[in-house]
Amino acid sequence: MPVKRRKRKRRKLRLGRVLVVLAIPLLAVLGIYVLYLTFNPIQLRSRDVVVEYKEKYDPKSNIKFVFRGDPEQVQIKGNIDTNKKGEYPITYAYNGRTADALINVKDTKAPELALEDVHVDMTTEFDPATLVKSAKDAGKIQYAYKYDKESIDVRGKHEVEVVATDEDGNETRKTAMLIREEDTKAPTLKDKKAKITIRQGQSVTPEMIQVKDEFDPNPVVTISESSYDSTEPGSSTVEFTVEDRSGNRATYTQKLEIEEDPAYGKKVVYLTFDDGPSANTGEILKMLDKYNAKATFFVTGTHPEYNKFIKQADKAGHTIGLHTFSHDYADLYSSKEAYFDDLKKVSDMVEDVTGKKSMVIRFPGGSSNMISAQYTPEIMTELTKEVRDKGYQYFDWNVDSTDASGNNVPVSQIVANATASDEQYINILMHDTDAKDTTVEALEQIIKHYKDEGYVFLGLDTSSYPAHHQVVN
Repeated sequence: MPVKRRKRKRRKLRLGRVLVVLAIPLLAVLGIYVLYLTFNPIQLRSRDVVVEYKEKYDPKSNIKFVFRGDPEQVQIKGNIDTNKKGEYPITYAYNGRTADALINVKDTKAPELALEDVHVDMTTEFDPATLVKSAKDAGKIQYAYKYDKESIDVRGKHEVEVVATDEDGNETRKTAMLIREEDTKAPTLKDKKAKITIRQGQSVTPEMIQVKDEFDPNPVVTISESSYDSTEPGSSTVEFTVEDRSGNRATYTQKLEIEEDPAYGKKVVYLTFDDGPSANTGEILKMLDKYNAKATFFVTGTHPEYNKFIKQADKAGHTIGLHTFSHDYADLYSSKEAYFDDLKKVSDMVEDVTGKKSMVIRFPGGSSNMISAQYTPEIMTELTKEVRDKGYQYFDWNVDSTDASGNNVPVSQIVANATASDEQYINILMHDTDAKDTTVEALEQIIKHYKDEGYVFLGLDTSSYPAHHQVVN
């Protein structure tokens, strides 16, 4: 037993010496590595990084680890603009130590290209671009098309290769089919039960008729003018013929509703009052009621204490139009956004009072005003288009009573100016404020004059004669 123990002891000593011998270089290497990391704590994934053009890039994503630290503690010096190709040197800094990297912004991705097969008739001139459903790339794309030009007009299937190449030469190739067929079917109605609605005296136009065709996106619609009479309101029908580019024709009859237009065939005066409501609104309403005359009130939000007259006017059948909430030229014409903010306020106010949304407006100063140019050049040119795009109609005037030239303008002057027209449609500009007593006094004479001349007095709606001015800003 003593001999065996001595042998085991000697083996352990030899193993211990071997482990010590092996550990010394390992510890030396580990020490060197720790020393290296102490002087180079920021370890990067790459010193040369390729970043895709126009894609977001966070330079911290290039940090592999930070010895005895956190990547969030690293400061990065240098700017990278991924919207501009090129090389961008940056420096990572932590605890007094730095590491450099070169970021190379490149476009290495080929365009994303989606194609679709296209069916055309025998008359269509082939445009290979119609095969491209969508294409996406960080830069501009150029297209090349490969197909048999000699047979492309022949009936049948034709394979077309589309090559999309970006500015850096990255390309994508795909194929699609052009299928050329004989077109033997006439255009049809999109909705056979659809009904066309027009105003009395209005004509049916091709744009009102919705048709579809298998190949022709724009079939020709020819309306039979003798098939309907728009001078009489009520239910009717209209007949029309549709023809596609291949010569296929069909004739259809569609329901037609002709709405009564109170102004049709009549001489009409549109009395309009800006800037109310006011202490005078009640007297104006009494005079209008006396002669059963309807008018339009372009209201503001400056005197909410008189808003009861807005409700009263609406119930009496007058039109409540939108003028301005603030009537502050400098503010509402400072930008298009400011104008539409003001318009929304007065629109919301009118809807709260009447329960109805008004689409009838008058610009402060009219569409021809030049005061707006002091704040925003060409704003009226843009606003006159955009309000109509939003479904509004704006109204100017073709007769000025001149009651805005001052307070207490003589009644005789207001009457003379307001009754100077003999047009079929007369839009008279007047004002409804506390200071316009003489306007109220002149109103009866104005109404009597035009009644004697055979005119009727109506409120405005979006289809009324707008009396637009020439826009100069």
